[in-house]
Amino acid sequence: MGYWLEEFLPNTFVNCEELKTEDVALIFYEINRLFDWVKINRLKRNYPNSIIVPIVAEHLTYSTGIAIELNLPALLIKPLQKAKFLRIFKKLYTSYKEKQASTITMLELSQQISQDHTSPFREAFLKRLIRGEVENEQEIIQSASFLSKNCIPNIVFLIQGYIDVNENRPILYDASSVIANVFRQNFANKAPLSFLNFERYLLLLMRLPNEYTSFKHWSEGVTCLLEVIEVLKKDYGIHLFMGIGGVFQDAMQVKESYSQARKARRKPPVHNIHIRFYEDLTKQESLQKAIHYIEEHYDEQITISDVAKYINFSSTHFSRLFKKETGRNFVDYVAFTRIIKTLPYLRKYDYTIEKISSICGFNTPNYFSITFKKYVGISPTDYRNTQEILFK
Repeated sequence: MGYWLEEFLPNTFVNCEELKTEDVALIFYEINRLFDWVKINRLKRNYPNSIIVPIVAEHLTYSTGIAIELNLPALLIKPLQKAKFLRIFKKLYTSYKEKQASTITMLELSQQISQDHTSPFREAFLKRLIRGEVENEQEIIQSASFLSKNCIPNIVFLIQGYIDVNENRPILYDASSVIANVFRQNFANKAPLSFLNFERYLLLLMRLPNEYTSFKHWSEGVTCLLEVIEVLKKDYGIHLFMGIGGVFQDAMQVKESYSQARKARRKPPVHNIHIRFYEDLTKQESLQKAIHYIEEHYDEQITISDVAKYINFSSTHFSRLFKKETGRNFVDYVAFTRIIKTLPYLRKYDYTIEKISSICGFNTPNYFSITFKKYVGISPTDYRNTQEILFK
């Protein structure tokens, strides 16, 4: 970084020790330990007329929200890219030369980064929102400096992705960027989107138009989502599977939408293999008990009468209620549950198709293969030849 600065403005840089309290300067300071934020605070106090820019180590990006609390005008994340670093530096240096350093506000900064979907300010705030760490309205108000009110999400999509590795396609080194770009192209001017790589998943955070209380009811949005799924599959060999949470207008409840999306992702879908809505999950306690029984005994030859008896229902009443509450008949639901249970065996073990089908309760390997392709869209062998996208 020092070489870059010398190349841009030679012989104009000094160590902090040489500065006086009243000096106006641009100060870059590396954050390699959490305690270094304390030193940043001291620098801010000792040099009130200066612009202080922290350079944060990648493993400490979770702490970048502190920069907001300290009202810093910018921050950088390692590893640095020369072009991006110099671009930010030139903007700050211009302000410094015009002697406006002391009047730079977070609002002015937001005008610089509002179009930057990878802004560390935006990312840090959204992660805190998802974790439920935003505890009061004041933090929401402060977020307006880098994320407009119209961009604060009200629904969360949890996305898993798998990519074909046996196709004649160029290798994708950044699948998450490809996915995000396709989403933005299809949802352009329809709804604000943000993306987070979060615990090996990709989270899509969306702001639905206010008139919709469910993504399912927004026909234009559903059409766009289906188009995204198809384009990624056809053009890039990427298969998306997602759970979709509910809509929460209160920003501090968005964490609930994330929790719902996680639960939805684990359950069989109603209509489309790629999409599962939390609102489609049954809230009926007896049916929840029945579903738990199926998930515990999927590898046995269970019948509808077995499960109906377990929850003290007649088979007829249980069959009718099960279809109403889950959107699938009993046989389909059991088959799909077994399919879900086969995925780790296909992904992590070198078992034969015959052994996997037997372990997971299918009568024959052929029936397993036919059922798998019916629900997943590809054969077990083709699925085995895909690679999970780890969103890190």
